[in-house]
Formats: sequence, structure tokens, C-alpha cells
Amino acid sequence: MLHRALTQARRHTHPIDLIYGIQTSGFVPNFLTDPGLNIFKIGLRENNHYAGCQPSCVRIALRSLPDTAQFTFYDLGCGMGRALITASEFPFYKLIGIEISGELCAIAEKNVQKISDLFPGRAKISIDRADVTTTQLKGGKIVVFMYHSFGRATIGILICKLEQLAIAGSSIFVIFENPVNGDLVDQSIYFKRWYAEQVPCDPDELNHHSDTDDGVVVWQSINTVNLYESRCSDFNIITTKPTWRAEIVFEEK
Repeated sequence: MLHRALTQARRHTHPIDLIYGIQTSGFVPNFLTDPGLNIFKIGLRENNHYAGCQPSCVRIALRSLPDTAQFTFYDLGCGMGRALITASEFPFYKLIGIEISGELCAIAEKNVQKISDLFPGRAKISIDRADVTTTQLKGGKIVVFMYHSFGRATIGILICKLEQLAIAGSSIFVIFENPVNGDLVDQSIYFKRWYAEQVPCDPDELNHHSDTDDGVVVWQSINTVNLYESRCSDFNIITTKPTWRAEIVFEEK
């Protein structure tokens, strides 16, 4: 069934796959990716289905950041590696994808090897097969990306891990595309809003997403506030499809 899902995805190849010669297209139900390992999380709706992020959304979020050359980029729930490969277009110290599914990790590893071969000057990308709730994130400067891969309980655990890093002195930016449960980040006293936008799909992306746009929010850890001034904070995160879609609505002035 997983092979069938991937075969069907190749019939509707995403533009980024055509550009780079990689495989990140399609939709894969969560029960097809290591069901034995994920069954408990799937039952609790803590591991969501695979669908690749919107590259234009990732790029806009990354362009909002200050110089990232000394930052490590983490993609939590990296799937086949689309966000990692998009982020590799920007200067990073290194890029790390964390994914629990062995099947998706195997595809992601092939994809990032192609990028490494094509662009040897880009930062190194590595894939770790692991549970994000037990993985140790490291680095004095990190950017964390999520694309609605997890349920509310998992997001809460991740925020606690990031808070501990911030307390220890790490400078952190959190990028959340389709920020369902983004209110949990807002509730943390260790993070403040940095930027947000409701990003229209590029014309060539429209047939590959269930909606015509995606919301993205960026937060910064409070220990970076004195270094960088927030670019946008007057907005609301509105859930338009319970557990599945959130949109950014700016406050009228």
C-alpha cells in the first residue's frame, strides 16, 4: 500500500521534485509508515499524515530571519526532506531532519544525497531516524521547523525541550507552517513572536496543496530579543479546520 501511494504521487510530481530530481510528492497516510512503531501515537492523533510543506512558505519564513550562517536548522518530522532541501538554499551551519518512519527516512536520505552531489557547497544535511520527543536538540543557535506533523501533546513536549535550551542560553527561532496548536508556543514565557504571514501558493504549487495558501508563524526565544527586533506581532492564529488547519489574521489598526 505504501508503494502504491508513492507510485500515485509520481503522477502528480511537485515542482520542487522536478527542479532537483528528488521524490517528496504525494500524501501518505500515517498508518502506512511504520505502523508497528507509530500505532500508539497514531491512535492518539499525535503523528499526522505525510504531506510535503509549501516551499514558498518556508522561503518566506527563512527570509524573515537574521543571518543564519551560524545556525543549525532542525526539521522535526522531516518526512521525505522537502523543507530541509528548501532550507539548504540558505546559509546554515548544518541541517538535520528528524523522522520516526524508517520508510520516509530512507527516501529522505536518497533525496539529500542528490542535493549533496548537485550542490557540494551547501551546508551538510543529515537524517536521524528518531522520535522527536526523545531526541536531544543541540546548538547555541538553532532554527526549528515544523509543518503540522504532530498532535497537541507532542507539541507541548517539544516546547518544553526548547524552553530548556533557551534557559541554557541557546538562541532559537521556531518556524511553524500551518500552526495548528501554535497557541502553545504563544503561551510559553520563553518565546515571543517574530514574524507571520498567510502565504499564497506559487501558481505551480496550487495543484499540490489542499488549500490556496498556508499560514506560517516564527517565534524567537526571549534571549534573542535584545539582539533582534520582532518584525510582526499583531496577528491572530485562527483554527479554521479543527486539528488540521490554522490561518493568520492580522489585527486592524
